[in-house]
Amino acid sequence: IVIALKKGDISNTDTNILSLIVEILLAFMMAFKLKLTKENVKRLYLDFRENINIKETIWIILFIACLQIGSNNILVDLAYLISPEFANWFANDSSMVIHTITDYLIVFIMVVFLAPFTEEIIFRNTIFKRLAKQFNVYIGLIVSSIIFCSVNFGTQMVGIFLLGIVNCVLYVKYENILIPMFIYFLDGIIGMIFIVLFDGFGTQTIILTSRDMIFYAVSGIILFAIGIAFFIKFIRENKDIIKEGAKKKHMEVNIDELISVDEKRLAILSRVEFLRGEQN
Repeated sequence: IVIALKKGDISNTDTNILSLIVEILLAFMMAFKLKLTKENVKRLYLDFRENINIKETIWIILFIACLQIGSNNILVDLAYLISPEFANWFANDSSMVIHTITDYLIVFIMVVFLAPFTEEIIFRNTIFKRLAKQFNVYIGLIVSSIIFCSVNFGTQMVGIFLLGIVNCVLYVKYENILIPMFIYFLDGIIGMIFIVLFDGFGTQTIILTSRDMIFYAVSGIILFAIGIAFFIKFIRENKDIIKEGAKKKHMEVNIDELISVDEKRLAILSRVEFLRGEQN
């Protein structure tokens, strides 16, 4: 209908408006399907307010930001090694292009308010929960996060995959979907702030050079290393929560074995660094 009214001339803003309408309809459909009532929402909110850990939330947002920015830079750098033209396309590719303030406001509403609600209901409350019940928590974590990552395909997809795992763990830990929604909400705000600070508005495209790739490689590796270290720390601190969540569903998840493998990896790295120091 819109294409007919516009006679085939669809602007970027028109596309964003259509996306916004679809997101709003999806949110209403989910709310109706879940039979949300004022009492249910109030109960979730009171539980959220009682259990939210501000220190943990800030810590998670910071290492998720490191993971997303770091993985973005590393993937762009690897793409440049394959083909500079492909890297430029990959770096500029986006399903939601922002050319004006109107575009920014539309995308802000979708990314910050609608996406946390709709995507957490789909990926954590539905897909993860069903896979965990049908198979085990580990499969639920991985598969639901892979699907979550594929839907949000782009240069930050590795970071988004790990965000999916973190939100699954938080969902098991607190048994309240508002906690992972809040994390996704804050992540969206940070992403939109970065757009204003680094991308701005307009039709300009990123043109990557070999000099840019040095910066991308160094910054990407450092940020991703910091993020993955804190991500592993988060999994370690919550391994008992995951195991308890598995027991509630009468499933076994060998978290201890996963942690043991990582401990062996750290021991080997320490030994290598020691031998390297002696050699020097």
